[in-house]
Amino acid sequence: MQEDSLQAPPFARPFHVMVKPVSGRCNLNCRYCYYLSKPAELYPSVEEPMMSPATLEAFTSQYLQAMPRRCEFAWQGGEPLLAGIEFFRAALNFQRGHRLDGQSISNALQTNGTLLDDAWCDLLAEHKFLVGISLDGPPAWHDRFRTDGAGRGSFHRAWGGLERLARRGVEFNVLATLNRANAPHGGDLYRYFVNRGARYLQFIPVLERQADGTIADFSITAQQYERFLLEVFEQWISRDVGSVSERFIDSVLHTLMFGRSAMCCFDRVCANAYVLEFNGDLYACDHFVYEPWRLGNIHDRPLADILAGNPRLGQFEGLKADLPRHCRDCPHLEFCNAGCPKHHVPIGADPRRRNYFCRAYRGFFDRALPALRRLSPCLQSGSVPGPAQMSQIIASAGLRRVSPLADMTMPQAGAPSRGGVSVPRRPKTPGRNDPCPCGSGRKHKNCCGRG
Repeated sequence: MQEDSLQAPPFARPFHVMVKPVSGRCNLNCRYCYYLSKPAELYPSVEEPMMSPATLEAFTSQYLQAMPRRCEFAWQGGEPLLAGIEFFRAALNFQRGHRLDGQSISNALQTNGTLLDDAWCDLLAEHKFLVGISLDGPPAWHDRFRTDGAGRGSFHRAWGGLERLARRGVEFNVLATLNRANAPHGGDLYRYFVNRGARYLQFIPVLERQADGTIADFSITAQQYERFLLEVFEQWISRDVGSVSERFIDSVLHTLMFGRSAMCCFDRVCANAYVLEFNGDLYACDHFVYEPWRLGNIHDRPLADILAGNPRLGQFEGLKADLPRHCRDCPHLEFCNAGCPKHHVPIGADPRRRNYFCRAYRGFFDRALPALRRLSPCLQSGSVPGPAQMSQIIASAGLRRVSPLADMTMPQAGAPSRGGVSVPRRPKTPGRNDPCPCGSGRKHKNCCGRG
């Protein structure tokens, strides 16, 4: 084909689309999930949202045309596996059929892991899917909010899905939402995953509002998030530089190395990650799937045309580009850029608004940036500092070096194990005044046993 046929369309920079083939339908009923209610809110007359073959093919063709060099398909929900394995086989067939010459195609899937069986894992391995598994830590934390419709915890089913992926060599990462149950235990949560072989981690802070605008009680505070970020950073820089990828730290390093964030929420303009609903409706962002931010429908206009000069998209970009007043002189602006508009209080364009997690970001940057500034040139050159140099970097930044501590949930003798990834038994619940088994040094009632 002609080289100019691989030129990017003139309307926009490269963009990303997150596809919701079953909208917010899910086999779990996680208390903090902001997407479960979307089908009833947006499409009350549709009993079971499901993307049709016509919509799937139309989107595939239009997306491939709009991203002619490299096209990354991302599947999410709800629980996208509810679309069924034949849906994804059809998606792969459409990708092959509409692929342009020289075009690179990849697929990523975010799942709660509970429906992953051998057939699913074989398909994901064969087609080299990148799979994100939603896990909030060991059962005591994961099962606090991630339950099914009957109120049963989902940890062991989710972990079983992860192990099936690992046995087949499927590349995966762990996504943990930070809520009131697990957020106070940053170092322990980080160790829990890393000690079990996870090398790609994302920690997403939960901030949801009630109908009256107040913050939901399962959300975390800025103080909790600041402590969490610093605990994880101290663990990472003490022993895991070059071997573990943590998304927030990676974003800061990316900004230091290349002048812009790798995460949309910290970029100067965040309006380039869209959501496609099951019926072809395109929305400005996963956190803003509301009628005012519906950009159009791919059955009415092609994807590229919807994005070209869309006035709603321009308004949405303003939520990010028009900085809150107190951000404009912030010394850390290049790393945060006011954060995600969803976290602004109030949400909107009020110049007096603030990011709910501002304190957390400032605290992290104040403590961690000196070390990351010294570390980034080494990583950019492709090398990892040796132990002596790492000790100097840590000491010069005033950080404490964390020793590899015993894992709070290392499996006991005889603990069940699937495929070499150990699954811990739930420990015997300690008394309220006993030392907390997580190793924090606090009493159980003041740590993991807090209601």
